[in-house]
Amino acid sequence: MTVIESTADPVAMTEEQKFLFDLKGWVLLPGVLEEGLLQQLREHVLALRTAPESLSEHERYSVAGPAQELIDHPAITGVLRDILAPDQGDDAWGFRCESSFAHVRKLGEAGSPPHCGPLDGPMAYRMINGRIWSGLTRVVWELNEVKKGGGTPIFSGSHKASFPVPERFREFDPSVYEEYECPPGSALIFSESCWHVGTEWKDASQDRLAIFNCYCSYLAQWHKMNLPAEVVAAMSPKRQTAFRAVWGHDFHNKQHNDFYDEDNLAL
Repeated sequence: MTVIESTADPVAMTEEQKFLFDLKGWVLLPGVLEEGLLQQLREHVLALRTAPESLSEHERYSVAGPAQELIDHPAITGVLRDILAPDQGDDAWGFRCESSFAHVRKLGEAGSPPHCGPLDGPMAYRMINGRIWSGLTRVVWELNEVKKGGGTPIFSGSHKASFPVPERFREFDPSVYEEYECPPGSALIFSESCWHVGTEWKDASQDRLAIFNCYCSYLAQWHKMNLPAEVVAAMSPKRQTAFRAVWGHDFHNKQHNDFYDEDNLAL
C-alpha cells in the first residue's frame, strides 16, 4: 500500500481568520483542494456509500485511500495549530483526529437537527491570554459546490453564549443560523461548541458530497473512533501521530507523547 505524505508547508492562519473564528466560531476556506485529489475523493466517498466491496478492506474508511490526505492537508494544519495546539516537535502534530465519516445527501434529504457538542471541560471553546483553544473542532470538506440553503449552517457566536440557547433557536431558523456558499474543494472549520444544523439539500443538479473530520488537542478525547490500526499503518509517520493515545508525558519512560506505535494508539 502506498503511503501518501503531505509535502507542502501548512498555510498560516491570518489575523483576520483568527478574529472571525473567535467572533463567529467558524471559518470557511474556499476552494483549497486541487482538482485531481478532489475527483479521487468524490469517487472514494461514492464507493463508500454504494460499493464498499470495491475497496480493499482497510480502505473502507473516510480517512483511508485518498481521503487520508485530508487529515493533515496543509490548508487546515496551520489553522489547527492555532486553535487546538502547536506541533509537538518536528514530527508530531499537536492535534488528533478522533472521528470521521463520509456523507452523501440527495435532493430532499436533511441531515441532523440543530445541536452542539460539549460546552464545558477541555472540549469547550475558550480564549486564554490571547490564544484560542477551540476544544472539539470539526472540519467539513465540501466536495461539491454548496449553494445558499445547503451545507451546515451555524449559529454564529453560540460557542461563547453565556446563557442557554432558547428553545425556539433549537429549531432551524435561517434568520439566526448563518448559511454559506462555496466552490468544490472547500473546508469549513468550526468549534463543536457552536450550534449547527444539517439542512435539507435542495440542489437538484448534484448531491452533497462531504467528509466530516473531528479534531481535538492531543491531551483530550471525546469520540472513540474504533479504527483498525492497519488503516493508520498506511499513513506517513507524522500523519500517524494524529491517532496517538491521549496523554502528555510518561514519567516512567521519560517519554513525551510525540509518537505513534502499537503501544500508543487511541483508535
